[in-house]
Amino acid sequence: MKRRTLLIAAAAVSFGAAMPALSAETGTLAQVQETGKLRIGVTSAEPWFYKDPMSEEWTGVGVSMGERMAEDLGVEMEPVETSWANAVAGLQANQFDLMFVLDPTEERKQAIDFPENPLFYYAMGALVAEDSAVTTWEELDNPEMRIGVTMGTSLDQNITEMMTEAQINRFSSNDEAVAAFAAGRVDTVVQFHPALIVQYSRLKMGKVLLPTPVEPVETSVGLRKEESSDFRDWVNTTLGTLYESGVPNELFEAYLSSKNISSEGVPGLVKESW
Repeated sequence: MKRRTLLIAAAAVSFGAAMPALSAETGTLAQVQETGKLRIGVTSAEPWFYKDPMSEEWTGVGVSMGERMAEDLGVEMEPVETSWANAVAGLQANQFDLMFVLDPTEERKQAIDFPENPLFYYAMGALVAEDSAVTTWEELDNPEMRIGVTMGTSLDQNITEMMTEAQINRFSSNDEAVAAFAAGRVDTVVQFHPALIVQYSRLKMGKVLLPTPVEPVETSVGLRKEESSDFRDWVNTTLGTLYESGVPNELFEAYLSSKNISSEGVPGLVKESW
């Protein structure tokens, strides 16, 4: 494991140890019911979260999932702006109750909780030059290749572990990474395929591919560690029902449609339909 990853893990464990677990009486479910609000962490990352610059309204697959779950509890969904790098600390500090599209890495499991059921699945993709002949991850790992990733994401960790030769450039958001690609400061951008599809449709530059080997990656919902399992159990059951009903695909296709992007031929978020 790289030194940066070790430092993050140590900080997360230290932070977690300093934060007392909520008791059953003051647990998240009781808190949500008392306040009438289910707070979800949001950050600029389409198609999961998008903030309209004019109305400042948040939309996206993660937002829609939050609205569905808040409706199930009979409460209001409230977005709380954060970043991927600060998502774990934000949950621990009780700044928000859920963070959607947070991969359940072993590092994160030391500091926060995750339900057993997945939120949905996606695959690691790459935005490369139009004339690129690359088809595998191995071909991307060479000293001349400049790869852009979003700092603090599971992709950051994956690429750091996978790529021993390539130059890894880290950016604070998906948009910044793609802007660097457009400016020629990186040769490829690695993000999960749904995000890359949205970015490509806007950029109209390069091409999106799923380098081999292609493996489904499970993503989840992060929540605080606490004594009571009531909230985690409810989240777990709700996610299972939504996934089995194909809701993740439904919300993803609806978001693409809202951006005038065709979902035809695009792998969805339910791996069984790939």
